[in-house]
Amino acid sequence: MTDNASHITARALLEAGAFLIRPDAPFRLTSGLLAPIYINCRLILGHAQARAEIADALAAEVAKRGGEVIAGGVTAGVPFATLVADRLGLPLAYVRSQPKSHGTGGQIEGAEVKGRKIVLVEDLITSAISIVLFTNALRVAGANVDHVSVVFARMTEAAQPAIDQLGLSLSVLCDMETLLKMAQEEGVASAAAIAEVRAYLADAEGWSAAH
Repeated sequence: MTDNASHITARALLEAGAFLIRPDAPFRLTSGLLAPIYINCRLILGHAQARAEIADALAAEVAKRGGEVIAGGVTAGVPFATLVADRLGLPLAYVRSQPKSHGTGGQIEGAEVKGRKIVLVEDLITSAISIVLFTNALRVAGANVDHVSVVFARMTEAAQPAIDQLGLSLSVLCDMETLLKMAQEEGVASAAAIAEVRAYLADAEGWSAAH
């Protein structure tokens, strides 16, 4: 990912209010840990300019991968996958975390994926649990999946090994360091708040226990 695309994405995240810093009232994560930050990429969808800028940057990255079908994971990945598919004029599929309990019982909807090269699009990656789930579902359905593109990454230690085990390549529009630097430079967050975020990133469990 070019620095320009990374900066465009960081600015779009900030303008959409998608980067939330709250050291004094931490967020409870699905892991159970408390965190001073929360990245809510869904907020981008409500901001037309930010949404367009990120969709353009994501589509340019995905276009390099030569996919025949764009796939998104339910729910957060689907809007971004849709935006990319529209820009590239490609078929779209979406993947549920598990098959439906009614109707056709399908887990993958939309375009046929069997025997086709798929690029998976997600909003963010932390532990990579969702990406593993969606990739395995696509492969069980006969799809060829070897790349995932995400808007934002705040990867835990387990994420890269999980991606490597699947044999996936990964492209990221923006990472935490780029976002933190821009947030401080543009006065979105104070130096003290940024310091709290860095302390959390260095030792998430320790920071959570202390708060």
